[in-house]
Amino acid sequence: MPGCRVSIVGRVNATPDRVDAIVVGSGFGGAVTAARLAQAGFSVTVLERGRRWRPGEFPRKPDLKTGWLWQVDGGLYDIRWLDRMGTVQGAGWGGGSLVYANVFARPAESSLAGRWPPELRRDELDPYYDLAAHMLDVRPVPEDPGTGRLPDRTRLWDSVVEQMEISPSTVRPNVAVRFGDPETWAPNRHGVQQRGCAFVGECVLGCNHGAKASLDLNYLAVAERAGTQAVTDAEVRRIESDGDGWAVLVGDPAEPGRPLVRHTARHLFLAAGAVATTELLLQARDTEGTMPLLSRRLGHGFSGNGDFLALSNIRGATGDLTTGPTITTTTVLDVFERSRPVWFQVQDGAVPPAVLGLLDVLLPFPRLRRWLRAVRRYDVRKNMALLSMGHDAGEGVLALDERNRVNLRWRNRRQARLYRAEERVGPAVARFFGSPVRSALTWSLLRRAVTVHPLGGVPSGPDAESAVVDGKRQVHGYPGLYVMDGSVIPASTGVNPSATILASAERSIERIVRDMTGDPDWRAPEWPDVRPRPVPEDAAFAWMAERRTATAGDGVRFAERMRPLDVGGPALRLDGHIRSLDRFRADPQHRIPVRGTLELDVLGGAHGVDGTLALFPHEDAVLMRYELALTDHDGRPWTVTGTKRQLRRGPTARLRALTRLHLQLSSPGRESRRAVLVLDAHDVRRLGLSLRGEGFTAGRRIAALGKFAGFFAVRAAAGAVRRERGPVRP
Repeated sequence: MPGCRVSIVGRVNATPDRVDAIVVGSGFGGAVTAARLAQAGFSVTVLERGRRWRPGEFPRKPDLKTGWLWQVDGGLYDIRWLDRMGTVQGAGWGGGSLVYANVFARPAESSLAGRWPPELRRDELDPYYDLAAHMLDVRPVPEDPGTGRLPDRTRLWDSVVEQMEISPSTVRPNVAVRFGDPETWAPNRHGVQQRGCAFVGECVLGCNHGAKASLDLNYLAVAERAGTQAVTDAEVRRIESDGDGWAVLVGDPAEPGRPLVRHTARHLFLAAGAVATTELLLQARDTEGTMPLLSRRLGHGFSGNGDFLALSNIRGATGDLTTGPTITTTTVLDVFERSRPVWFQVQDGAVPPAVLGLLDVLLPFPRLRRWLRAVRRYDVRKNMALLSMGHDAGEGVLALDERNRVNLRWRNRRQARLYRAEERVGPAVARFFGSPVRSALTWSLLRRAVTVHPLGGVPSGPDAESAVVDGKRQVHGYPGLYVMDGSVIPASTGVNPSATILASAERSIERIVRDMTGDPDWRAPEWPDVRPRPVPEDAAFAWMAERRTATAGDGVRFAERMRPLDVGGPALRLDGHIRSLDRFRADPQHRIPVRGTLELDVLGGAHGVDGTLALFPHEDAVLMRYELALTDHDGRPWTVTGTKRQLRRGPTARLRALTRLHLQLSSPGRESRRAVLVLDAHDVRRLGLSLRGEGFTAGRRIAALGKFAGFFAVRAAAGAVRRERGPVRP
């Protein structure tokens, strides 16, 4: 929470009473730390630079000076440009929880990089995720009590993923929102009054309704009830050792000329967020000189969590897309980008009209913008955001600039595959929306990413050569100094990281309290009531991972129609689907799943069939082999085997072989039957027109179609030779 560069020359107020622990910051790491230390009997002071925000006090007016920006009037949002990336953080009692989108998600274990230590892996952290979920009382979004159905935006996105045939990759994530009667105040499990969600879609603006489970209504309430002293409007300017403890010098951000106040404690816990905590430590090492032994790795390993934003105004959508909690769905995507898999997720996002009202006041050319909206039939209630996050390289470096503020060394090139895949989401879904989807202007114009989930900057490891803190989050060389926020998360989580910050802080503070009390069995008092919580995203992770393997190289669909040699009308209709061209080409038989109908006189009508088509298998003279199965109207099973053979050389023989199918039908206890089916010129044309490539983007669909067409052309041209001379192996 440091501000601009400050010279500390006297003017320090009288020191408040010394406490056992000072916690800097009241966000996800700080709230957990304060609650558990207080419950363990320690005297705790929490220093928070922002104000207390209560329901009804969050800004909504289209006036920048009504509490919107930290830099303007100590408002709700701290927006900083770190040269190559922008960051957005919350300011107030409760930190980022006041303005986050409520999602409580656990990362996919299979997606975590090797830099994740064992203590932060799922098998170790899952019990602490359950503890944090209990504290916030998370659950998926239910139906809107006002309409009796899911929000319009949720249902729209469900229809999109259904058309894309990836519905199992989409889940209702757990969210930290109280659901129920939106008009009745009632105590939550921590005794704090809340109302049920009114589905107004303003979670990221601060909940004026009192339904959001921000940290001031759970962890911080528990901390204060246990004796924690909350000091708001307290911006930390300097940290230094103080005998056998620590001193923190604090200023009032609203009155920078007032004398600083000195707070002292035996233990100091930094939890101001990845940017502010790293900045404060860098200032202590490089500017103030109060902590010269800090590791040279300080500032390394910064990640933007792969955040990426796109927006659309969906004119053809029905209903109001701004209602519901800010995020109601999570879609996991595991796709190939430049021949390598890229894993990320996409979430639907409400765009509150209040934000657009504020932008209308701030942006130039208001008359021109109003005219453009009228021409385009722009409706603020049809706006929808697509919020993506994934695994970036996590190799950013935070360092102080000439103003004594942190700046970021960051290379977009290192995240090129992730950003490119996330950027492709817009065009991929625009054809289902019927409206364009555009990347945020900060990216499309400036190529600057913006993150609402900054992580890293304070690496963890065994010694000061490799890291800043140890496995218990104590700073190397400085006993009693700990870091508890997202700055110690070693890499991007690929999901909304708040749950991981909470769970990892729970695990760490449990061990720290055991050391401080000498009680090896100390645990949070809530543990007896904790139950394992469902993890909806795990099913999506597993399904999409299997699908990515099953669709490697993208796919192709086609429809084939053939008729008997001697009568009119189609007799065999088959739809073929190659899910993975990579698997298809690696299979020596080149088998394709097919299904459809077969109608022949010998069967007494049309029957459903399914089976496989082997396309140019390595068999003598065989160009295609069909192996199908059906059950007739009497319940008897039939096996249908078909072949297309080329026994002579020459283009006429090749064409005849590719357009003539010899069928043999057999059933136990019945005489085998034979039939010959053909494709005429019309059938061949229709077959060609039915070919459809499958892939995440139009380019990949075209490429998939080209790969299949090339495969077919090469094998068809090679054909087969006379039986006596053997086949030509293409």
